[in-house]
Amino acid sequence: MKICHVINDLSRGGAESHLYSLVKLQVKNGYEVSILLLGKDLIDFASLESQFLSLNVNILRFNGPKKLQGINPVSIYSGIGYLKKNKFDIIHTHSPRGDFLVYIANLFISQKCKRVVTIHGKYGTYLQGNFIVDLLRKIFLRQQSNIWKKAHNVIVISESIKDWLYKLNPSINPIVVPYGVEIPDIKTKDNKHFPTLGFLGKLNKNKGIEDLVHVYGEILKKENFRDLEINLLIGGTGSESYINEIKQKIDIKNLKFLGYVEDRYSFFSSIDIFIFPSYSEGLGLVLLEAMSHGVLCITRNVAPMNSIIKHEVNGFLFKDNNELQELIENALKLNNLEIDNLVQSALETIENSYSIIQMYSSIEKAYS
Repeated sequence: MKICHVINDLSRGGAESHLYSLVKLQVKNGYEVSILLLGKDLIDFASLESQFLSLNVNILRFNGPKKLQGINPVSIYSGIGYLKKNKFDIIHTHSPRGDFLVYIANLFISQKCKRVVTIHGKYGTYLQGNFIVDLLRKIFLRQQSNIWKKAHNVIVISESIKDWLYKLNPSINPIVVPYGVEIPDIKTKDNKHFPTLGFLGKLNKNKGIEDLVHVYGEILKKENFRDLEINLLIGGTGSESYINEIKQKIDIKNLKFLGYVEDRYSFFSSIDIFIFPSYSEGLGLVLLEAMSHGVLCITRNVAPMNSIIKHEVNGFLFKDNNELQELIENALKLNNLEIDNLVQSALETIENSYSIIQMYSSIEKAYS
């Protein structure tokens, strides 16, 4: 079977990491896989291109203005030629611009292929801070939903996105296929004092970083926590102005911005509580990764995170800063047995609902 995946770029994020896991299994099962990229990788992000090339997949990258790739006439013309020449059995798209490009290209290809779309987020719902851009994006998405409707199968990565898509276009009936993660070989560590808190992800207002930093500062003011020498590690990239804005709000020596974190295993091994205060996510792959690494997790009580974390069963949920502060303070007082029970329950959640094998099997069904 010949498969072509279409995605914006290979800058490591949730969609790109998911695609790498999927392609690795497809190649292992003997499929001929190609990847069409709509632009250059982002600056300050690690690229997964070398990992994909190690799988012997074919990669074609458009090098023009990234924001116009997939929708301008030149890239559409190039896309038509590439897809017509290679005669793929399945074209699997992973971004709205990729969806548009393949839809248009397929109109000009005599040998029709099966089009599968994965929607990786609730596009247009994130806190971008630009009203005009967000409004135009929402208008575009309403038109885009008519393109999704004409695909052979539409995949969404969470029930939360399915609900969002229903409001956008109730005639689309998507398949829910969450990201899949592998459980690494976890080394036993002493969780007695919980000295280190951590966050990992893109740094922007949507992720709730300011809430986390504020709560961290409030905890350090309390006399009964001063002797614990609690650290906060924030991994990820964002605009320099945004990071400087956060740094100006709080001056604490134990707060460290790590920049882009390539070695996920080392990061999760170095923290004791993972805090994910994001306001809106398609799924939250990094939350699944933290759970799979045996780290106690605290996340905001919004969908889809509250469908992954069950409060006081496999982690904790908070709705505002007061609850977040209380949960962190209580977590610092947990004994090893209480921690182990929560972590073990989280690992069972990953095994039962978010394994990489389940993900692959579900996508295979979508292809057939």
